[in-house]
Amino acid sequence: MIPQFVPHWGRAETEAVAAILEGNGYLNEHHMVRRFEKSFAEMVGARYCAAVTSGTAALYCSIKAAGMSGTVTVPSHDGIFAYNALRAAGCTPLVRDVDGSGLLGACEGPRIVVHANGRISCMVDTIEDCAQAITHHTRGAVSVYSFASTKHITTAGQGGAVCCDDPEMFGRLVRLKDHGRNDRQSLRPMSDTYDEWGMNFKMTEIQAAFGLAQLDGLAGRLDRFRRICRIYRESLGDAVHFDSEPGWYADMFTPHAASVHETLRERGVACRPYPRPLHMQRVAESHASGAYPNAERRYHTGLYLPSTTNMSDDDARRIASEVLDALP
Repeated sequence: MIPQFVPHWGRAETEAVAAILEGNGYLNEHHMVRRFEKSFAEMVGARYCAAVTSGTAALYCSIKAAGMSGTVTVPSHDGIFAYNALRAAGCTPLVRDVDGSGLLGACEGPRIVVHANGRISCMVDTIEDCAQAITHHTRGAVSVYSFASTKHITTAGQGGAVCCDDPEMFGRLVRLKDHGRNDRQSLRPMSDTYDEWGMNFKMTEIQAAFGLAQLDGLAGRLDRFRRICRIYRESLGDAVHFDSEPGWYADMFTPHAASVHETLRERGVACRPYPRPLHMQRVAESHASGAYPNAERRYHTGLYLPSTTNMSDDDARRIASEVLDALP
């Protein structure tokens, strides 16, 4: 079976984690997390980075730090993550349809812009979800990243970050993730005084060490992904529809998505249907109204092809051949 995606790592990650375990025994957020934050901020071109436990925690912290309240628009063609973070932060999500590229268009009021599958939206106001656009940061925006095992890099399974350029925003973020304190961010001794409310979303030293090793290999991983996408496009030609270049999962569109998906699974190729739109999820039905033609079209016709960056060119060509055979 060729997987749709699997995380992969090597000796560098193993040795980085071993060095933490064999070191001074400090496992909670400390020097290694500060190194990871600095490296990640430099990579995306942001002034500050606050590392947290997950992408959803990063969304939650960004919403609270930005002071969002009331009704906030999210795209229907998206995962549940921004929706859940808004509800946890006390906001009311408003689920809207997307444009033909799967991106949220112009709307009134606050919104969370999702760079769906790494395709960059130009509509960013305050918060942008860069979970699938790991090298992107809009200057002046609050940018949210995920390091889950299904993303460009992973910090040992879960993890996330918020990047920004405003020092006051950064101060609110680091206090939110550590019970209202910012002593740990500057590696000062912990105070026992809490002037602000916060939660515990701190990253561990092991996660940061793993993530730094993954960051070292990111450029090669992205080059490999672009190579896989070129093979798919050259091999499949006009037999299926492709949008603009994706930033992560290689995707394609065909009216026969369901049957192609089933046939590929029978032939040992794991692909993945496009995510069910938010307005079709029971938990979000009360926050949706109107028509969602673009989100539904992408859901019914979209497939994510295998995008694991350690597969070979021959694997990619075989997958394209199986897709052509599966089409009616």
